Amino acid sequence: MQRTEKKKIIQKYAAHGKDTGSAQVQVAVITERINQLQQHLVDHPKDNHSRRGLLGLVGKRRRHLNYLKLHDKDGYEEIIKKLKLKKITVKAVRQTVKKVIKKKGEIDPKKATKKAPAKKKATKKAPEAAKKAVKKPAAKKTAEKKPAAKKAEKK
Repeated sequence: MQRTEKKKIIQKYAAHGKDTGSAQVQVAVITERINQLQQHLVDHPKDNHSRRGLLGLVGKRRRHLNYLKLHDKDGYEEIIKKLKLKKITVKAVRQTVKKVIKKKGEIDPKKATKKAPAKKKATKKAPEAAKKAVKKPAAKKTAEKKPAAKKAEKK
């Protein structure tokens, strides 16, 4: 992408004069790069390195759109209409929210309740294992007595 093309895109989607890094601008620039890579791959279908780069750009654009959808609904709707992109499904947004919660260190209440019973189960298994360990030596002692009884019978 030429510098002049990139500047035009930034001016078109910028919120103010010095805006070069907002999510809307980044989505627009990435979309232009994606379109150029798609054209390149039409001409060169075996260029797998460029294909991998294209997939990375699509993922990056999706993450920026997820951010917009969570933090600026109006900006998200506006950029989707201008660039003629598909809307994000609810499932994709939920996954992004889970990632944000993990990064902030907040505990998911559903997962916290699931972990507590797992600890209780682990404590119940320990006494059962100890009982089984006690039974095994007792079985060996009875096996040892039987040969002694047979020797006594032979005499």
